[in-house]
Amino acid sequence: GGWAVTGPTQGTAEQGTSLAVSCGYEPGYELCPKYWCRPGFLWLCFTYIAQTNGSEVTVMQGRVSTGDKHTARSFMVTLRGVTPGDAGWYSCGVRFSLWHTMEAM
Repeated sequence: GGWAVTGPTQGTAEQGTSLAVSCGYEPGYELCPKYWCRPGFLWLCFTYIAQTNGSEVTVMQGRVSTGDKHTARSFMVTLRGVTPGDAGWYSCGVRFSLWHTMEAM
């Protein structure tokens, strides 16, 4: 049993700085797309802030970069230029699989 994705339950960053979050995943999910989102109704993610394509190529989407390291079974999400509007709940997860919820303050 257990979750397919693990990560911090809370993260903090000063305004104008960067917030970096590392999310781990279980064996077998290496080639699946990974994502970061702000969950909505019933904690479901309808829009991804950033997502990988399953490779180890770092993806830049606006102020967010996402990179996956298959051998470490973890992916890093970095939000640059943190603003007060960025406060709230976020989820990192493996697409079409389980998810893990974290709070970014």
